[in-house]
Amino acid sequence: MRITRRSVLPVAAGGLLAPGLLAAAPVSQPEHSGNAKARLGVTENPFGPSPAARRAIIASVAEAPYYPHNEAALRQKIAAQEGLTQDQVTLSSGSLDALTLLTVAIAAGGRVLAPRPTYSTHLAYAARQGIETDWINLRPDHHIDLDAMLAAIGPQTRMVYLCNPNNPTGLRPDPEQLRTFCIAAARKVPVLVDEAYFELAPDPHRQSMGSLVREGHDVIVTRTFSKVYGLAGLRIAYTLAQPQRIRQLNARITTSRNQAGLAAAQACLGDAAYLSGAIAYLKQCREMIYRICEANGLRYLKSDGTFVYIDCGMPAADLQARLAALSVEVRLFEGDAYRNWMRVGTATPDELAYFGKVLPTALGA
Repeated sequence: MRITRRSVLPVAAGGLLAPGLLAAAPVSQPEHSGNAKARLGVTENPFGPSPAARRAIIASVAEAPYYPHNEAALRQKIAAQEGLTQDQVTLSSGSLDALTLLTVAIAAGGRVLAPRPTYSTHLAYAARQGIETDWINLRPDHHIDLDAMLAAIGPQTRMVYLCNPNNPTGLRPDPEQLRTFCIAAARKVPVLVDEAYFELAPDPHRQSMGSLVREGHDVIVTRTFSKVYGLAGLRIAYTLAQPQRIRQLNARITTSRNQAGLAAAQACLGDAAYLSGAIAYLKQCREMIYRICEANGLRYLKSDGTFVYIDCGMPAADLQARLAALSVEVRLFEGDAYRNWMRVGTATPDELAYFGKVLPTALGA
């Protein structure tokens, strides 16, 4: 039977969802694209948009014939939340849009410095434009080696990039150590911090480097509504930076946002009740992945993202192929020390249950 996102039921997750969460969960979900029974290679939030966002999306249909001209309201709301001015905030069609455009603009004629493994789709795009990346291996404890990265900034370095938490490990640097690193690095080159999973931090604003933007440092922070807010399909994100960096990004963005995305983001930003339910849902999905790993004797890293990084105990590419034959998608990342590791994304309990069912077969094949 095809596994879909149509129902998010406690029984499917072995009783994971608390009764209060079930009421907040979406009544129905569209099936995911493709034919995989468990699409675990991406990082989405099937908990879905908040009730307020859903109402705003429906209401936005009346504006569909018109180009959107209401970005300022969302920018103002974000700026007020962050203690910034509007010229320190801009919007993009997903954070990948901003990450890619900023990387190419800032690093042109030089190189990027980044940890490995990490999220690198935008860095692969930059490489196609002739901008290469210098990679710094993670520490033995799988954390970003901030000392090594700072020491590696050289004459050709034009930008430093890192994720907080890192993707795929899901681990966060100590916030004070990261703050010290960013201040020191930003004296030399701009520092781009990808905070796609910002809301999942135990203390988001302490973990975030957004305060460094307020203090005037050349630090750029990107965040998205795709992950915790469940709006991946509407492509809406925001960037915090110094005005000159915002102008640099805006000069390269070629399209405006979409009406539904703007309306949904405006409606759900800072919705504490919704965030509480969505975060609890994602954390319980992570716990389900942890239990699947433990049942199969696999080592994993405790994550602050919507994914779990797993040591397969064998070449991950082989296990990925076996899982694909069983209709399960997972994702691998570059890095010689992590050839046995795969990333598994949070998904519906049904999808995770199917993964748990077929994983022993894949491991024993």
